[in-house]
Amino acid sequence: MEGIDGLRVVVTGSSRGIGRAAAVRLGALGARVVINGTQASALAETAAALEAVGAEYRMVTGSVAEPATAQALIDSAVSAFGGVDAVVNNAGIVRDRTLLKMSVEEWDDVIAVHLRGAFLVTQAAARAMKESGGGHILQVVSNSGLAGGFGQANYAAAKAGMMG
Repeated sequence: MEGIDGLRVVVTGSSRGIGRAAAVRLGALGARVVINGTQASALAETAAALEAVGAEYRMVTGSVAEPATAQALIDSAVSAFGGVDAVVNNAGIVRDRTLLKMSVEEWDDVIAVHLRGAFLVTQAAARAMKESGGGHILQVVSNSGLAGGFGQANYAAAKAGMMG
């Protein structure tokens, strides 16, 4: 794909699934990638996949729901690569439970990672992007944000918020 080579991209939640696939594909196309996840061992597997395709990358372990981690992701891109051109807000968790059985903690955990995490990373990235003339923010959302789903009130609310 044209236009990817040399881009500086932060991919949250890149220790598995969609995030890992996105980070590795971007790296294979020549992007310089900052990867993120909460489990160091899973993140190391993404790092190995990036090394296998010859990608330049940096790792930041921690939850995007924490302001320091969100800022560290952007700081890592800026210090290692000279800036950030794009962010893929993919980090997410599920705590499936019917509404009547869902705890406040299960609600808060999902909202914190999906919605607050996307906010914090986007805010930090926007500051860096403003200084360098712009960039792109991609929010990984779900149909659940449009129609909801049984046992996923927290997830649906978080994804709807990300779309907003």
